Amino acid sequence: MSVFCPECNEPTNHSVEYTGALLDTAFLPLAALQSRFTSGKPTNRGRMFLRLYTTLERLGMGHFLETYDDKTLLLDQVLWDEAKRRGITMREFRLFGAAKGLFIATVPNGNVLDFDGVPLPAWRAAWWINDKPKLVQKLRASGFPVARGKSVRTLRQAQALLKKLQTPLAVKPSVGSASRHTTMHVDTEKELERAFLSAKKLSPWVMVEEELTGAVYRPTLVNGKLIAVLRRDQAFVTGNGVHTVAELVAEENKNPARSGPYFSHIKVDAAALQELQVQGLHAESIPAQSRRVQLNQKINWSLGGTTTDVTDEVHPDNKKLFEDVAKLLHAPLVGIDFIVEDISCSWKEQSRCGIIECNDMPYFDNHHLPYKGKPRNVAGPIWDLVS
Repeated sequence: MSVFCPECNEPTNHSVEYTGALLDTAFLPLAALQSRFTSGKPTNRGRMFLRLYTTLERLGMGHFLETYDDKTLLLDQVLWDEAKRRGITMREFRLFGAAKGLFIATVPNGNVLDFDGVPLPAWRAAWWINDKPKLVQKLRASGFPVARGKSVRTLRQAQALLKKLQTPLAVKPSVGSASRHTTMHVDTEKELERAFLSAKKLSPWVMVEEELTGAVYRPTLVNGKLIAVLRRDQAFVTGNGVHTVAELVAEENKNPARSGPYFSHIKVDAAALQELQVQGLHAESIPAQSRRVQLNQKINWSLGGTTTDVTDEVHPDNKKLFEDVAKLLHAPLVGIDFIVEDISCSWKEQSRCGIIECNDMPYFDNHHLPYKGKPRNVAGPIWDLVS
């Protein structure tokens, strides 16, 4: 049974999530066997699936959608728009009217492609990309910057790490959680216990690692090439030495972009007040000119988070780092979560920076619709891979 969880910010069945994480961890290595049989260009199964979907439509079991509607993910909408510009006919099949991300595309050369969500070639990233502990191990062994720490199963193991690592710590589920049940600024055993038990609700194993410093950046790479980079910000306001935090939030919330469907208003709730306390502030404090005041730990659009395109600011060393990671992962599409103080300076010259996560199915629509900065077309290079 799903109940509303403030950590997930939606109704969630934690038992189902926990079981899914357990199964994912157990069966991820099987993907390594599959990858041996899928290499090079994808086989054209599209015509077979087109016949299947057409038959199901005739039987009244589903229908084709010729353009997107309000049930279509923004990610698929940007793919659809780019397909139209290229003369690609893209259709979604709604089995029993449900939006399941089942697509058929006919490209100008006559090939018919079937895909689930994103049109990618048959070759996939290394199976361990979605296993956080294994990913960190592989990245560290290859000389890439990652946070010190590891995955643990028990609270006692987590407490042992607290004594060895440099605080503050970040504690999160070992299996992908999209920032849910992730706790930052962990300094004490009491905070660690609370954070560990929270992460345990979603995963049998918990990552305990040193908290890196700086902003979270999302470079997205297609076929090993860096296409775009976003800075992903938690909800924040910038002080002017005149107005209170509450007044700055009210002014920021007037921005039309925060009216949805993508970005949301900043809330001065219990989580915001706790984050302010960490910074020595409260809602009626008057922050100094240019001081950045954070109002949530989590980078989540529904919690007031935003994005800023910084593609043109990336230092060459950082670009090489990202492309070297994509090469290691053998990924046609990958999003990297990277924390660093200044993306315009080399990562080699900055302490406590590093890669925290990689994703072989990232939400690249973020690059098409940044809160600030220049939109970047990531859908185009993806279509280049398969058409």
